[in-house]
Amino acid sequence: MPDSFEDRYHDLAVVTCEWRAFGVDDPETMATDVFARLRAEKRPPDLKLFYKCVEAVVDHAYRVAAGKKPIIETIFAAQAWIPHREQQTTQTRIRSALAGLPMREADLLRQAFWDDLTPVEMADANNSDPATQQTKLATALAHFAARLPAGQAGDPEAAMRDIHPGEHRRAVAD
Repeated sequence: MPDSFEDRYHDLAVVTCEWRAFGVDDPETMATDVFARLRAEKRPPDLKLFYKCVEAVVDHAYRVAAGKKPIIETIFAAQAWIPHREQQTTQTRIRSALAGLPMREADLLRQAFWDDLTPVEMADANNSDPATQQTKLATALAHFAARLPAGQAGDPEAAMRDIHPGEHRRAVAD
């Protein structure tokens, strides 16, 4: 595997592992595991393969974490995440708007605003072309904006960034 792929996408691995498995495992450790899986592949890395490896690492992290917790603790933790009507905040409403989108649209928004992928990178990850990705992203943003509370509907990009879980952000070179 060329060093440049790992160098170029290390921050992306940390960021995407963190938000996909927030609080489950260390994102730096998961990023290391992503690149170990990529090196084990028999083909050159690309973003489509990268995301496949991310999913495998995140799935493994959840399985390991689930095996360490008593079932009752898992149930109580899940209940704590269920927003109650009287506890609805702007952020929970924004998250609900995102959750209400078709999965493919939500994935595109996360790729653009949490992973900070460029249209070319999105095309690579989704086996498409940049123009198609930009069109699909614009559609997803419009659908997301339509679901947002009135105060956030005018700037759906900011709303997406506002609910980004975790501390890590990708350092994208200009």
